[in-house]
Amino acid sequence: MSDTSAQAFSPYDDTELINKHVAGGNHRDVIGGLWDELGALQADFLKANGLRPQHTLIDIGAGSLRAGVKLVPYLDSGNYYAIDLQAALLEAGYVREIEPAGLAGRFPRGNFAANAVFDVSGFRCMFDFGIAQSVFTHMPIARLGACLSSVAPHFRPGGQLFVTVFLAPPGVADKAFTQWPGGVATSPDRDPFHTTLHDLQGIASQASGWQMSVIGNWAHPRNQQMVRFTRQG
Repeated sequence: MSDTSAQAFSPYDDTELINKHVAGGNHRDVIGGLWDELGALQADFLKANGLRPQHTLIDIGAGSLRAGVKLVPYLDSGNYYAIDLQAALLEAGYVREIEPAGLAGRFPRGNFAANAVFDVSGFRCMFDFGIAQSVFTHMPIARLGACLSSVAPHFRPGGQLFVTVFLAPPGVADKAFTQWPGGVATSPDRDPFHTTLHDLQGIASQASGWQMSVIGNWAHPRNQQMVRFTRQG
């Protein structure tokens, strides 16, 4: 899982910039801040939707492990896995967050990897749950189809992948739209990206072996909406 090539859609794709922020000690802020709030929100949401300690979970776009520091203590040892485009973010999260919290024994280094193509095959694990929080808000929604295809063989039947997106009403989807709460200005063609329910349904219809349901509001402070993909047997 060493392929880190990627088309640049947002500042998060700029490895030199990310490395500079990480070297300056900003591994928390560079992924959008709200470290404790969003980490806890993801963990609480997943637990409320069935995540239990015995389940395996893949954190897609895990960044510097904002959710990981909340989930590693909850899940059984070795059951949390993470991928991200930026190796420096994962390493900073591990060295500056996981190790100081005494969690390295529950989250071995072999459980995280950097790549740009949603490749989880190297973990040799079947997943019960997954989350991609604030991933497809920073790239065109068409990339979600590639993600679903890539991870599908590694999810158990009934497994659930939760994905956040910015949504815009159909009548204004072709222009900038301000999300409330949060006041984030989203766009159909530049970061941060929004999409529509119609486009999501189109992706779901072509994603073999997945069934989509829209959860919507999950109390995200910047109005990212939650979508569930369930792996069919």
